[in-house]
Amino acid sequence: MPETPVSPAENQAADFRARLGMRLILWSTTALVALAAIVVFGAFHSDDKGEVLRTSQLLLSSLLPLFATWVGTVLAFYYTKENFQTATQGTLDIVRTVGQRLASTQVQDVMMSRGAIIYQPVPAAGLNATPLSEIEQKFASIGSNGSRISRLHLFDQNDRSVAILHRSVWSEMLVAGFKNKQPIDIANGTLGELIKLPYPSAVGSTFEEFITKTVAFVAITRTLAEAKSQMEAKSGCQDVIVTQTGSASEPVRGWISNIDIGRLSQAS
Repeated sequence: MPETPVSPAENQAADFRARLGMRLILWSTTALVALAAIVVFGAFHSDDKGEVLRTSQLLLSSLLPLFATWVGTVLAFYYTKENFQTATQGTLDIVRTVGQRLASTQVQDVMMSRGAIIYQPVPAAGLNATPLSEIEQKFASIGSNGSRISRLHLFDQNDRSVAILHRSVWSEMLVAGFKNKQPIDIANGTLGELIKLPYPSAVGSTFEEFITKTVAFVAITRTLAEAKSQMEAKSGCQDVIVTQTGSASEPVRGWISNIDIGRLSQAS
């Protein structure tokens, strides 16, 4: 990867800091050596050895912290800036690497294929007529990770994605239904009794709007970077459905979740 060009002004500033650091250390060392020499010389030529000792101790205790502060301040300024620049460049390199990886990964290579998706068929009468008991049973299904599924796809008779129901939203939906004046009956009820209930969000005011409008679509020929962009462009979206050309009116070819994109976005 090509390095970021450095401007002449930045080069001059770096040279100045380097010269300043070297000169400060050199002159501080010279001054300390000279001071020590003066103190030692005075000690040998003074009649009052005690006075020389007290003077030298006072002088050293006053000047040594001063010189140390000067040297430490300059070195900290110089090297901290260099370390910050190095860390920033490293972070930018990681971001570029992740972006390049996503842009070079085809959706069809990482998606869950249609055949592996656990879904709930939507009757010809529509989403409202979907039996609650069947949805409850589907949420008890074991996914590819060995645990119960946390998201249930709803496909119509033409194998098109109608909605995605997350377990957390399903739980909230059931709680809202049980609080009704006429509590729902999971064994005999239908989804239409629940999806019209209030569920304020950024995409609407009902459960139906949330589960149907928070799904993004991408063509099977696209990259993972484009799938990520489609997901981020839609408020509340955590799922990307893959179709042949990226149209919601086409049969489902695969599925990518926000968890998949997050895992594949991690720097290696």
